[in-house]
Amino acid sequence: MKKLLLILSVLLLSYSTYSQEYYEIRTYQMKFRGNTGILENYLSKALIPALNKYGVNKVGVFKDMGKPEPTIVVVAIPFASIEAYAGYKDALEKDANYQEVSKPYFEQVGLEKPLYEKISTYLAKGFSGHPSMKLPVTNPSRIYEWRTYEAYNEDALRRKVDMFNADELKIFDRVGLHNVFFGEVMAGENTPCLTYMVAFENMAERDANWAKFGSDADWKRIVNDPRYANSHSRTVRRFLEPTIYSQW
Repeated sequence: MKKLLLILSVLLLSYSTYSQEYYEIRTYQMKFRGNTGILENYLSKALIPALNKYGVNKVGVFKDMGKPEPTIVVVAIPFASIEAYAGYKDALEKDANYQEVSKPYFEQVGLEKPLYEKISTYLAKGFSGHPSMKLPVTNPSRIYEWRTYEAYNEDALRRKVDMFNADELKIFDRVGLHNVFFGEVMAGENTPCLTYMVAFENMAERDANWAKFGSDADWKRIVNDPRYANSHSRTVRRFLEPTIYSQW
């Protein structure tokens, strides 16, 4: 019996260590004169508590540091498995408190009540080399850099993901590009692509550590490796700051 329990413990530890998370990343593009307060009240008072009750313990909510008009709100939700992702909307439907608190948001419909233009959504699977989210920077002035690398085709994306798993993630760690999450996008706009976030204490640390990355000997080696040539076609980035109710 003790031997069986030991085997089960090892298996559970292995699963928790290597299981790849899934990430839903939403971008709310507000309308001009859209009531951002209603959206934020929904996120902070209804969605996040309901997701926490469901077992999703870290929901990130951010605003674009450039303060564009209309406002951009980004929500990142980590799920432990694809089954957890598949079931969460049904759970919200059955959550009476969520439905009640969400009413002001759900009632924001019609031309006379502008809210947002659309929600753009990515569903991404964590990299094998970075299977679960980490929160390496927690100071109040922290910032996040969200990057998406679009690829010429599926094979090019596969090679770029391989590049990260084999070498690039380790370089990120070494030079202080504090890894938060990395995911291959399974569904969403501008696919094939991958998406990730890194964190910094402030913009000065960000600039200094990206400079270290650019001059790193290992980076110079792999960027010239023919296996990874033409592995992505375009980089899209956004600088984000957490809201006061963000959980990371």
